[in-house]
Amino acid sequence: MPNKSRLLLCNMLLLFVLPLSAQDTHYWSQQFGTRSALMSGAVLGGADDNTMIYYNPGAMGFMENTSVSVNANAYRIQAITIKNALGDKADFQSDQLGSVPLLAGGMVKLKNERMKIGYGFMAPVDFDFKGIARLDGDFDVIDNSESPGAEELVAESGISTKVRELLIALGGGYRISDHWSVGVTNMFNVRSQTYNRSLSAYVFPTNGFTEMIGGNRIENVDFFNVRYYAKLGLAYRNGPWSGGLTLTTPSLNFFGKGTSATNISVRDLRLSGSEERVSGVGTDRQSKLKTKFKSPLSIALGVNYRGGRNGFGMAMEYFGAVSPYTIMEPAPGAFVRPASLAPNLGSDVFLNTPSSAKPVFNIALAYEYFINEQWTYYLSGRNDMSYFDKDVNDRGGIKTTISSWDIYHVTTGVTLKNERTSMSMGLLLSSGKDDSYEQRGNFGNPGENNLLTGTITITEANYFSAGILLGFTYYFDRVVFGEN
Repeated sequence: MPNKSRLLLCNMLLLFVLPLSAQDTHYWSQQFGTRSALMSGAVLGGADDNTMIYYNPGAMGFMENTSVSVNANAYRIQAITIKNALGDKADFQSDQLGSVPLLAGGMVKLKNERMKIGYGFMAPVDFDFKGIARLDGDFDVIDNSESPGAEELVAESGISTKVRELLIALGGGYRISDHWSVGVTNMFNVRSQTYNRSLSAYVFPTNGFTEMIGGNRIENVDFFNVRYYAKLGLAYRNGPWSGGLTLTTPSLNFFGKGTSATNISVRDLRLSGSEERVSGVGTDRQSKLKTKFKSPLSIALGVNYRGGRNGFGMAMEYFGAVSPYTIMEPAPGAFVRPASLAPNLGSDVFLNTPSSAKPVFNIALAYEYFINEQWTYYLSGRNDMSYFDKDVNDRGGIKTTISSWDIYHVTTGVTLKNERTSMSMGLLLSSGKDDSYEQRGNFGNPGENNLLTGTITITEANYFSAGILLGFTYYFDRVVFGEN
């Protein structure tokens, strides 16, 4: 196959970047490549495909092959349950059948034998959540002096969020000696999110002084952001041992635009501290707001060993904290109408989008057994701690994250290698749980003062995911620039 045709095929494969299943507050939800995914990312000492542009660009200097790799989760079932989200047995339940996550990229060998360059397209985050809960029953909401006994309450809450990230990686590695190699990858990340939350609650008094009291609250966020960060890598090889060290810089914000909107309406409701019932609205929508999204500094260290038929891998990574910031900063403006209801409350309070991240430490362990020259068996596992910072809940505005649970992943599978191809199949299992999930909008104990917000309760959230990994790598002939 001529070199131009090979490069054309590489570019065609890069077009098929499909979504994957991940979480919105995790760094290690998804792994890329064939062997790298089966090793749960414990490959900082090196792998024989272009995934090193993501894991450790320092190891690229040791590579001998020019490859295009495609790895996919053919099917992935994800189940999330947030118990008693609205009230007793009124849970948020989100079940998703994921489509195919894919990594596509390539690597070429320059005329300089010591240097390699590569590129890759990845989707490190692709999270969907849709949950609806409804509560219908008799509760003592209004003071008995006005409405004796229990009143009928009809309440409904819904959350939907869709988070996407596309990562474009351009990097290179340089082999300093037979044992040492260094490299750097430039990463351009495009993140987009659409978030919607609604809460409505209506009460029907028993004395007939009014037909209905209540209201609703709707929050919407839609934005995209482009940021840049670099990964510096160092790799070492000596006999059966190899190791790697990487440093990823904090992100540099490039640009982005977004929209934030909130709509609140009340009808004949006695708010906290008010002697009279009021009706009114609070509403504003601001578009074309500048956005920023931050990634932390991280440091990763790993080691790999192969002796005879057995191989082992270990990798660990520390992600630093991200101080509180605002994804979009709305301008102050009139929000409540009539203004006399709350003259001091402006749009900047309700349309604000706070964010931050706590520090995280993840570790991956992997075992590989070389059955023969063609077949290899893998077993690996890793933790995937959530960077969700509970202090965000204490800040005003719209909180756009869902997950706060820590996840534990187990992967097993096999790889079949031939002269030009490598095919892999594996089983992916993931599980997580948060026994102290902080849930807003609960009506376990409804009252007029919390009819638009519900109460904050500590409940339980569960996560489970199962998938099948299908991977394929084709090794092209070496493409050497500068030669006829």
